[in-house]
Amino acid sequence: MFAKFGKRTIVLTITSVIAVTLFLWLMPPLRQDQSYHLFADQRTFFGVGNFWDVVSNLPFAIVGLVGLFALRDFASRIIFFGIFATAFGSAYYHLRPDDARLFWDRLPMTIVFMSLFALVIKKRAWVIPFVLAGVSSIVWWRFTGNLWPYALVQFGPMLILIVIAFRSEPQLRPVVVFYGLSKITEFFDAQIYAVFPWSGHTLKHLLAGVATWYIYQWIRTESSQTDSRPASAAGVPAVP
Repeated sequence: MFAKFGKRTIVLTITSVIAVTLFLWLMPPLRQDQSYHLFADQRTFFGVGNFWDVVSNLPFAIVGLVGLFALRDFASRIIFFGIFATAFGSAYYHLRPDDARLFWDRLPMTIVFMSLFALVIKKRAWVIPFVLAGVSSIVWWRFTGNLWPYALVQFGPMLILIVIAFRSEPQLRPVVVFYGLSKITEFFDAQIYAVFPWSGHTLKHLLAGVATWYIYQWIRTESSQTDSRPASAAGVPAVP
């Protein structure tokens, strides 16, 4: 059953599981800071509370639909389903921010992180196990209040993506840049809102939406290159 993964992959997986288990056992729980829900821009327009933090999720819906219609392989469709669902999960959360709604914000984002991670490390067959691991981290947080598994799921793959982007995948560099900018604007939510019509968190959504567009561009390029390879390069005997 495990022969196709190779001895090195199996050893690395077992080692990683043991390391993460020890980390979670030894570290004190990481709790959700309740001040996180207090966003700077709480204006209401057209009867919608936190209007700009809600509607700024629209780019996720647009990019998600584009990816779902344009790409047909299973792994890519999982990614863009996650991006599309993020628009609704995040909008739902921002209408009335609290821990219960934050679960539905983070759930689709985790699907995106983990399925993208599988593609970046060239392990498409691992998409479902990775996504299940990500979903488990969110469920763990919801039932135990411990954010450590989610933090590992979000930032661990992102660190690996950064290394790969700057070593061998230049088309992923805009993803890293725009996602990095989104985290910066998220951190300076109130400070940006004090000098700009939109808050830092609203800008976070827009910048992250741009990052997802570059994910689409990268996957589309990868797919076209795979489709254009000669049959012999793909390991299929050429027809004389």
